Amino acid sequence: MSSRDASCYRHQDTWAGVLCQRCNRPICTQCMVQAPVGFQCPECVAEGRKRTREWSTASPYRVTNALAIANAIVWVVVSLYTGSLSLWGGGVSEVHRDFALHGAFVYDGEWWRLVTSAFLHYGLLHMGMNVLILVLLGRMLEPAIGWWRMLLLYGVSLTGGALGALMVEPNAYTAGASGAVFGLAGAVVIAERASGRRWQDSGILAFLVINIVFSLLIPRVSIGGHLGGMFVGALAALILWSFPNWTGFISAATRIKLLRPLPELSVLALGVLCVYLALDWAAPRRYDPIF
Repeated sequence: MSSRDASCYRHQDTWAGVLCQRCNRPICTQCMVQAPVGFQCPECVAEGRKRTREWSTASPYRVTNALAIANAIVWVVVSLYTGSLSLWGGGVSEVHRDFALHGAFVYDGEWWRLVTSAFLHYGLLHMGMNVLILVLLGRMLEPAIGWWRMLLLYGVSLTGGALGALMVEPNAYTAGASGAVFGLAGAVVIAERASGRRWQDSGILAFLVINIVFSLLIPRVSIGGHLGGMFVGALAALILWSFPNWTGFISAATRIKLLRPLPELSVLALGVLCVYLALDWAAPRRYDPIF
């Protein structure tokens, strides 16, 4: 059932407008508490405040900050190691040849390039733009979904970006966090829609459209990585936000604890599928890309 077909769990005579983003219980307008993405019920808000008091030294953006710092540190280390401090469009260094995404090497068994390529960049502006957008999007998502779902969403978007890059440009040295970042942007669009917010309120949808156009017009930009990350990130968010609304699952998940992690397990399975397709389908087709 959907939220609009159910009564508020606190006010049985009032129809619910949305579902709580944490516990998935139907809540009416009187019980809605605005969260960074969507709404929460009063009990989840109180529980969140309790955890905040217990872990007052923990940052609500721990994964976002860690990923941003990791990308910056890798760029500094690679720049110092190679002696290249390019502002934009740095060349393919020996580090990129060893760790950037390339269909031939992935086909030869270097599967780790699916991950390591997402932490390499070509120039300071390339890294800086990705990190800035990562921080902005992460601060919208992480407080709403928690640090481990944030990490899961980023990781799955990363695999989608790698798959897309191998499908479109398998013989190029592809690097950058933009595939995962596009995945987060796609997730924000889905989250806003699921929570009843208008797309134009945050401008994320416009950001996606503009950047897709730039990806098509600017040379050396991985359109496959951007679109692959965006599509998989949006699909993962659709699973996380919409799964409780599927007929029968919301009531069953409430009663059976083993069913509660099904949305997260489904997203994890999506990431595994992307890795499988990248290794066993896209990389072997490196001499015959889809475009």
